[in-house]
Amino acid sequence: MNNKYSYLELLEKTQSTSKADRLAYIDFLLMFKGGLNRSDLTDFFGIKEASASAAISDYKKYRKDNVSYEHREGKNVIKLSTFNPLIKFDAESALSMLANGFSKGKVENLKFIPYERVALLPKKLDVEMISKVTRAISNRTAIDCEYFSRSIGHQIKRQLFPTAIFYDGISWMFRAYSLGSKFNDDGFKSFNFSRLKAATEEPNKFASPTQRIESDKEWHMSIPVVLKVHPSIQGSQKETLLYEFDMDRDTEQLTISVKAVLFYYLVEQWKIDTRIATDINNDRRGNDNYNFLLINRSIMEGYKCMENVLK
Repeated sequence: MNNKYSYLELLEKTQSTSKADRLAYIDFLLMFKGGLNRSDLTDFFGIKEASASAAISDYKKYRKDNVSYEHREGKNVIKLSTFNPLIKFDAESALSMLANGFSKGKVENLKFIPYERVALLPKKLDVEMISKVTRAISNRTAIDCEYFSRSIGHQIKRQLFPTAIFYDGISWMFRAYSLGSKFNDDGFKSFNFSRLKAATEEPNKFASPTQRIESDKEWHMSIPVVLKVHPSIQGSQKETLLYEFDMDRDTEQLTISVKAVLFYYLVEQWKIDTRIATDINNDRRGNDNYNFLLINRSIMEGYKCMENVLK
């Protein structure tokens, strides 16, 4: 089995920054997108097609069993059965690059100033599991998996057609069309990477038009959210919220637009009270756990996707 390199180890071996950068980028595209064209290299590095071809040939010298040229698709594609990454990719860094663009600094784990993540989940994300999901997103194909359902309390088998990734402020998530569950809850849903288990790629099972991201109405729908400082908050705590969230001081309100599918996570993290006035007034336990009050609840009740959030 060929060794995996850190970026610095690859740089030392190649003795060339440009060569190490191109090899790392090719490896990244193969692992997380499942393939690449020469144009991926010419566009990213600003090089000629001949140089792009040379870089791919150079990569094959290190990992000849990782890639093959698919004439029908006109691209270099991953050989799943024999793929062995050239680079040691960290799961969190890989997800960040997929969301924000490839960065040598993240491959190299380079920090310009001291930095740490708060409350990093104790369960380390599986980079191979992530790559199966992201390849399926790129190719619009399926994965068969087991997924731990928090509401049910155990693993259930699902066939998923992943469509997108997102970060909720705490966990890396992915969006997918789910089917094949015995609980008859087919449709677009959000999944946590850390609860995914035993994923198997199905490269020959392609998503139908209704299972693709274009058909995910909640993903594309943006909704207005009108918030007010919660009536339970006074004094310096209120001043802090007004300043931190740049709220209008006359109305003590804030209006933002958010994807419908992400509103649930906003409620959790911003501590938004979505209850009706009667429930708030009758709550004997107090309202100390909230920062904001949802002002436009009546309007949001008209969106079907808000049923679980506002119940």
